[in-house]
Amino acid sequence: MRSLRTLAALAALASAALLAPPAQAATTVQASAATIYRGEGDQLLRIRATTKPGTVKITHDGEGYFSVWTLSPSGKEDDLLANQVGAYKGTAPFNTSTSNKTAAFSIKADGAWTLQVLPLTKARSWSITSRGIGDDVLRLSSTSRGLHRLKIRHSGDGYFSVWTLDANGRTHNLVANKVGAYNGAVSLPPGARYASIKANGAWSIVRR
Repeated sequence: MRSLRTLAALAALASAALLAPPAQAATTVQASAATIYRGEGDQLLRIRATTKPGTVKITHDGEGYFSVWTLSPSGKEDDLLANQVGAYKGTAPFNTSTSNKTAAFSIKADGAWTLQVLPLTKARSWSITSRGIGDDVLRLSSTSRGLHRLKIRHSGDGYFSVWTLDANGRTHNLVANKVGAYNGAVSLPPGARYASIKANGAWSIVRR
C-alpha cells in the first residue's frame, strides 16, 4: 500500500511539472526611447511590425556561434545584424531598405545576450575623428554637402565595410569593402547622414 501511495505521489509531481508554464527566456525593459531585451540561448522576439529605420545595440557573452536576423511579417530573413563566433558587442542599423518591414528579431546564441532597440537618431555622434572596435553606427549633425574626404583604417583580419545612409536612414553608398586590414582615403558622398561600420577589429574614420 505504501508503495502505491509513493507511486501516486510521484505521478502527481510529474503531472504538475508537465503542466507548469515554461521559464521565461527573455525579459523586456522599456527605458525612455529604448527597448531592452535580455535572454539566453536561441530566441524569437516579436515586435510591432515597423518599416522605420533604427539601430540595435547587441551584446553576447557565449563561446559558440551567435547571430541576430530581422524577420519580415512573412518570416523572411532580411537584415543580418550580428554574425560571430564567441563574445560580441556592437551596433547595427535595420530597415535600411524601403522594402524592409521588421516584425521580429531571430537570435541564435549559446550564452546570455542583450538587444537594445533605439531610433536611428540616437546613433553615436560622428565626430571629426571617430574610433571604435567592431560594428557601429555613426550620425552626422546634418546631411553632408560638397566635397569631403574620409581617411579610413581597420586593423582586423575579418570582413570590413563602411556604408553611408541618407537622412531617412536608407542605404546610400558603399565607401569601403575589404577582408582584413584596410587603409585608404575616399570621398564622403553628398547626401550622407549616417555611416554603418562592419568590422572585427579596431577602426578609425577621419573627416576632412
